[in-house]
Amino acid sequence: MPGVLARRPDWITRAPGEHSDDRLLSLIARGDREAFRTVWDRYGGAIYSLCLRRLSDAGAAEDATQEAFISVWRRASTFDPVRGTAATWLFAVARNAAAQVARRNKGQDVTLTLLGGAEAAEDEAALTRLVVHSALARLPETERTVLQLSYFDDLSQSQIADRLSLPLGTVKTRVRSGLKRLMDYLEDARL
Repeated sequence: MPGVLARRPDWITRAPGEHSDDRLLSLIARGDREAFRTVWDRYGGAIYSLCLRRLSDAGAAEDATQEAFISVWRRASTFDPVRGTAATWLFAVARNAAAQVARRNKGQDVTLTLLGGAEAAEDEAALTRLVVHSALARLPETERTVLQLSYFDDLSQSQIADRLSLPLGTVKTRVRSGLKRLMDYLEDARL
């Protein structure tokens, strides 16, 4: 059985982009820069949008996003998947970074806990956007492109085939496989 013992575990041989968010945070805790880059690619835009919505200032949102990712790098080892998903943890890190920037810039005391009513609904919607954005970022470019054209640009599959100069069957396959993969990613995130 030397061949079995010589094989490396699957999580070692996979590229960071193929790992779950939980696994990426575990790798970041060990100082894996490629895993950090992958989390940035998946969540950077969504975290910036969240910070911008909370702070209403592009410069402050950039500062908060940077502070959030510094915290992710330094504190990834504190993530506990038993307490919640990686997306929820990243969302909390981003909210806290935005609150710190708000206090520093405006001298205001900002509540860091989720409140009831409309603010809780806004936070839940922001978390959902964050998770969906991350799942979309994980898709292969070919599948992501057809899904974006279909759902965001409201093109039919025939129009997508024409625009991308692809056979209609290829577009249908990419949409179907992209949606399946997206559902799997969202289930992994427990959304």
